[in-house]
Amino acid sequence: MKLIPVRVALLLSALMLGGSLAAQEVSDLPAGDRPLNANFETVFSVGSIDGEEWETFGEIRGLAFDADGNLFIFDGQSSRFVMVDREGNFIREVGQAGEGPGELRMPMSFTSLRDGSIVVSDMGHRAYSLFGPDGSFDRMVSMGGNGQAIRTGDLHADPTGPGVVSATGQMMIQMSPGEAAQPTTRPIERISFAGEEAVAELVAEAWRPVREDRPTEVSGGGIRMAMSGGPRTFEPGLHIGVLPDGGVAYADTSTYDVKIVDGAGVLRRVLRRPMTPQPMTDAIEEAEKERQLANLLEGGGPRMAVISQGSGGGRPAISQDAVSEMMRGRIEQLTFYPELPVIFALAAGWDGTIWVQRRADEPHSGGAIDLLKADGQYLGTFRAGSADVPDAFGPDGLVAFTETDEFDVPTVVVRRLPPPIR
Repeated sequence: MKLIPVRVALLLSALMLGGSLAAQEVSDLPAGDRPLNANFETVFSVGSIDGEEWETFGEIRGLAFDADGNLFIFDGQSSRFVMVDREGNFIREVGQAGEGPGELRMPMSFTSLRDGSIVVSDMGHRAYSLFGPDGSFDRMVSMGGNGQAIRTGDLHADPTGPGVVSATGQMMIQMSPGEAAQPTTRPIERISFAGEEAVAELVAEAWRPVREDRPTEVSGGGIRMAMSGGPRTFEPGLHIGVLPDGGVAYADTSTYDVKIVDGAGVLRRVLRRPMTPQPMTDAIEEAEKERQLANLLEGGGPRMAVISQGSGGGRPAISQDAVSEMMRGRIEQLTFYPELPVIFALAAGWDGTIWVQRRADEPHSGGAIDLLKADGQYLGTFRAGSADVPDAFGPDGLVAFTETDEFDVPTVVVRRLPPPIR
């Protein structure tokens, strides 16, 4: 069991934010769970294969509310945003796939600002596409950078201004051949769009697990290629929630430590529960490989599109059988983090309530959900399976979830939280 690097990482994370961990206030939360009731009021649901054309969704990739309680639904399959009011009535559609102004080439993430504006991170244009509160296209703002690699992550509306907060260290995408400098941390940034190029201000510098990033060689159908090593399986993710003052709550290691950073970027508190990461075992590794292989055979596993340059200048597509063979080889060569992180997911509501989901007994699933406050209050816990972390939080306790039926048809369900846990 290798806990020393994780404990050191927590200390380094605190030092990078301008103070030692000992100088911060640590809230030791109780070890036992206090049960919470997960009976939320259902407000409306939209999405049906037999419904109106606007609510026939292909792949829901994101949800977001504005200050009026209007909900934005991002259908990644058609690159469109559907807007409904707080009762589920259709208002408008925004966006479509394409190359021109207001069209999206490779949208990765989005959010709605409080006034109903939409911000979309579009890797295809290497820019943020901005749409106004009336749904009209405003402009594109360049992501900047050196062109070799782009850091990206989920977008969260900044409650204190017109920009967004993003854990840009969640993912790095190589945009051109050659080696890009590997980051040593995972920055959380406040991004503004006042000019032609986005300007990022550091909010927190989260820990990044040390890895070798050596490429993995995979082959199939007579094709051999090297793929980036990337994160190890079950490596600690970077989970963040934005707080009402523009600060963030985030978790970046395998222990149960939630760091609270205020709007000025100062680490104020660490919320901690006495829960120990589970050591990685051969049995867990083999079970995860078998699970991923089963998903691949069922068509639900990772997907990859590969093209090659032909001798005559064409770009023949590599067969799906060859791609599947390469993906099987990739799964067989998976590397694993030495322990299972305790925290599986984290989010924050508009009133600052922090939702922390712990890992379930099945390592790839989420379990019980703790509700915390940034000042160290522990509100209680939803038992495993009784509730999910909302995909979006809105005003007046509104929350939205993406669900699928037995035919995998996606539906959006909006519920209302009771006042004590908003």
